[in-house]
Amino acid sequence: MALRINGTRLKEARLFNHLTMSSLADQVGVSKQAISKYEHNKIEISSNVFQKLVQVLNFPLYFFTDVEKVPYQDDGTFYRSRLTATQSEKQPSKTYKKAAAYLRDYFENYIDFPTLDTNIELDGSPENAANELRELWQLDDRPINDIVDLMERHGLIIVNVDFNSNKIDARSGYVEIGEKQYYIVLVNAENTNFFREQFTLAHELGHYAMHAKLYHPQEDLLGQDYRNIENEANKFASAFLMPKDSFTADLTRDGFINLDTFIDLKSKWNVSIAAMVHRAHDLELIDDREYVKLQKQISYRGWRTKEIMDDEKIMSEPKALNQAFELLEEHQVVHPKDLNDKLREMYGIVFPNEILSQILGIDLDKFRSSIVRLKTSEIKK
Repeated sequence: MALRINGTRLKEARLFNHLTMSSLADQVGVSKQAISKYEHNKIEISSNVFQKLVQVLNFPLYFFTDVEKVPYQDDGTFYRSRLTATQSEKQPSKTYKKAAAYLRDYFENYIDFPTLDTNIELDGSPENAANELRELWQLDDRPINDIVDLMERHGLIIVNVDFNSNKIDARSGYVEIGEKQYYIVLVNAENTNFFREQFTLAHELGHYAMHAKLYHPQEDLLGQDYRNIENEANKFASAFLMPKDSFTADLTRDGFINLDTFIDLKSKWNVSIAAMVHRAHDLELIDDREYVKLQKQISYRGWRTKEIMDDEKIMSEPKALNQAFELLEEHQVVHPKDLNDKLREMYGIVFPNEILSQILGIDLDKFRSSIVRLKTSEIKK
């Protein structure tokens, strides 16, 4: 028996698994041309080949046969990644963003979340934009103790996911479900350095505040333009985490600046020594000669990969989606094993349990049906 599948979703699942058309074709026993025709909805697929596709790609059957009941749009993704990161390593973000957005949208039927300002568009220099956002969020000039909590309290959706790559720190961007907009920030779960993560998330916050309403990152920005906005996001992060006046006052209080000065301030400002040295140089608190000297000292101590005090603080976990799910589970609105049924009924989409468990921060075993259950009549006795 032949059937027609959702070719767009087949391509999505293939890219999520980092497979080329040729490699997928080899694994299911068809030609590359056949895979291309499936993805472009040009031919039907046999039930035998379809079963193989489901097994190889490890996505639920209905992912390939259903269509969205509610319009969905991905408005592009900003990547904070190393230069060696490949397009294949970046591809899964679209599926993670989609799953996070659908879960949030579903939960909003029952849960009051903090409201996201979808009209924010801060102009001017990164320094001014950082100051303006601090003012809007009433942060004064104090250090940021937990940027994950701060961003979630202002409506941004933070998710820890396994990128299967150490070359990408984070990625973020808007998505739309119907008439609603969500800003999703995906963080590499393999990054466990609190101080580095503070800067990474502040970088993504810079994209949200300055760039997301101006650019579609995959369509509008290429080459040097993309590097320019990445540099702007870095400068925003630096200014947001280390406000000029208060940071300068701390750094110059002893009348001199050396490596020990930055070590002493690391636990207060919750950023890496390397980030503070860059900020000090940008603020002209140290000259080029002193900057180079400090960089050499950092390298000599092996702090490029791990600094002193890095183990003293634990990276914060996103809480909003996890708390929402646990609240709904507690009140018997939804159970992990029923979650895909709810998503399919409302939106016409399902996801692998592995993806849902990562986004919600819950154990994968909770998605498996129980073999036994308690006798409620006996419990009441």
